[in-house]
Amino acid sequence: MVKRGSRVKLHVSRPARIVLQDVRARLNTLECILANVSTTGAMLRTRAAVAIDREIPLIIELAPKPATVQVRVVRCEPTDVELPGAIWRRQQEYELGVVFLNPSEEALGVIQQLTKTVSGVEKSSPRVLVLGEQDEVSSLIDVTLTEAEYITRLLTHPRYKAIVVNLRIDPEFSARSILDALRADPATAELPVIVCARQAWLQPVVRNYVSQQRLRLLLVPFTPEELVLTLDRAILEGR
Repeated sequence: MVKRGSRVKLHVSRPARIVLQDVRARLNTLECILANVSTTGAMLRTRAAVAIDREIPLIIELAPKPATVQVRVVRCEPTDVELPGAIWRRQQEYELGVVFLNPSEEALGVIQQLTKTVSGVEKSSPRVLVLGEQDEVSSLIDVTLTEAEYITRLLTHPRYKAIVVNLRIDPEFSARSILDALRADPATAELPVIVCARQAWLQPVVRNYVSQQRLRLLLVPFTPEELVLTLDRAILEGR
C-alpha cells in the first residue's frame, strides 16, 4: 500500500524505440519505408493498406544483403501526405504497425544492429499530452510518466480570454466539427474565436457559418500587427 503523498518511482521495462531515416524495406513485394524499430516490432510507411492480422515476410534492404523476418500486421492507418506545391491528398500513405514473429538469429542480429546504429538513427521516447486540473494528481501523473521515460507535456485549465484557430478549411469544411465543439463546450462557448484562413478557402458556406457563429476572420497572410490588433479587439469586445 502506498501512503498518500509518498513518491513512487516506476521501473518500466520496454523495448527502446529507434527512429530510422531512409531505411527501405518490402512487405513481400510491397515497397515501404522502415520508420522506427524495436526488438519486438516496427512501424512502416507504405502506399497501400494491408489487412490487420495478416502475416507476411518483411524484407529489410540493408547491405551487404537483405534480412527477412516474418511479421504480423497489428495496425494500419491512413495518413495525409503533403506533395510538392502544397497540394494535399488524403490517404496517400498508410502507417503500418507490425510485430516480429520468431525472428531467426540472422534477422535478430540485423534488428539489434539497427537499434544500436548511431548514424542516421536517434532514440525516441513516446510523447504524452496530459490534460487536467492544476493539482497534485496532475503533478503526480507528470512526474511518474517522466520517470518512466515518457516525454510529457502538462496542460492545465487557466481562464482563457480568446481562442485563435489555425486550421486548413477544405471544401468539405471538416474544420467545422472543431468549431462546433468550441461553441458547445460551456468553458469556451462565450470566448471570442479568431479563425485564420486564406481567401481561397472562404466559400459561401464558410462565410455564412462564420457570421452565424460570430467568429472573427483573420486573412492569411497577415502581419504581426494585424494579429495583435485583432486579438486585442476581440478580447475588448468579447464574443
